[in-house]
Amino acid sequence: MKKLLLMVAVVIVVATGLSFGVSRWVASRHQLPVVRIHDAAWLKQELKLTEPQAREVEQSEREFQKRLNSLCATHCAARFALGDELAKPTVDAQQAHEHVEKMNAAQAEAEQATLAHILKVRLLLNEHQARRYSSIIRDQVCSMPMGTP
Repeated sequence: MKKLLLMVAVVIVVATGLSFGVSRWVASRHQLPVVRIHDAAWLKQELKLTEPQAREVEQSEREFQKRLNSLCATHCAARFALGDELAKPTVDAQQAHEHVEKMNAAQAEAEQATLAHILKVRLLLNEHQARRYSSIIRDQVCSMPMGTP
């Protein structure tokens, strides 16, 4: 009986270890690298930016984030107004559509601001840096799963 219990314990330990190893291996294969395109220090290192380039990128990033925060606030305000409208006993469809249009306009403006920021940063880079930056941006744009805001 003791031998049987010992064998069962060994099998459980081996199975647990094997399961852990396989799970870890699978998880590490699907892990995306950490990309911080809005971190000037990370970009400086990744693209080997000069000090003047790094300062320009940092300034552009601050301006971009300020604009994006403003647009996010506009989008959220419209979303909350839409929520309030939808919570009414009788929904004014026209008002609801107007709130959605405000949300759409803010989102579209945010996308345009993002594009302008990317192009602005690209202009600061030499040919090799611009190719690397474009590759990083492409990977970011094309790796977002469906339904991600």
